[in-house]
Amino acid sequence: MKNRIHFREGLIEEKSGKWVLVGARCKLCGKIFFPKREVCLNCLSHDMENLNLSQTGKLYSFTIVHMASEHFPPPYVIGWIELPEGIRIFSPIQGWKENPLKIGMTM
Repeated sequence: MKNRIHFREGLIEEKSGKWVLVGARCKLCGKIFFPKREVCLNCLSHDMENLNLSQTGKLYSFTIVHMASEHFPPPYVIGWIELPEGIRIFSPIQGWKENPLKIGMTM
């Protein structure tokens, strides 16, 4: 089994055998955040609800990194993925050698 790296508790949850990103939505203004927040940064409301984010999105931007990191041997890819909810998440990207990356592709 591969080691899983958790950057911060509460970012993901297992639901029905699948991992989902957990964000938050402000009940007052509707703004969506990832990672989830206790206070809306848009209207300062404390009335927030957890929101399971989409598991697919579009590649917004990426880079191939050739310097080693603590968790990833080079070369590796990191990028921004735009979710249907209108937010972008920063993530490592796998499978890029087998499937060349193109801006706008489904991830």
